[in-house]
Amino acid sequence: MVLAIGIPLALAPAAFAQISAPPAQPAAPPVTVAPPTQPPPQQPTQADDRDSIEAGRKWLALLDAGKAGSAWDAASKQLKAKVTRDQFVADVRNARKPLGKLASRTPVKFARAHDLPDAPTGDYALVEYEAKYANGRKLSEQLIWVAEDDEVWRVAGYYYR
Repeated sequence: MVLAIGIPLALAPAAFAQISAPPAQPAAPPVTVAPPTQPPPQQPTQADDRDSIEAGRKWLALLDAGKAGSAWDAASKQLKAKVTRDQFVADVRNARKPLGKLASRTPVKFARAHDLPDAPTGDYALVEYEAKYANGRKLSEQLIWVAEDDEVWRVAGYYYR
């Protein structure tokens, strides 16, 4: 079963970067480099990526707790334009009910994009998690984050299969 709420998305697995486990050995000490003469353009950092992954876990925890309405309230204008709050709550409830209790959720892929199918150009972060449920079922869950006009990142799409 695929639940698709938000921006239609057709992502090939190659669009994501694998999230690797931390190295077993301590990292080498940082190298000191002279600052550039001009500031670099604003680019996402690894800390931003980690923040997106953690925020995704918190948003998905709302769904796990049966608080789909609260998740919709925190979602982007794009998601809200695609589905009403009542429909979102009903779709999530119906899709997740047979899954039972969440046993674990692990981030496995991450990507950034400016252009997505059937979506306006913008700044997007895409996170894929592997979820395991108490009944033994495994799912791939995908969240799409978008930076809105107020520079706040909000969920624009939720998919699982």
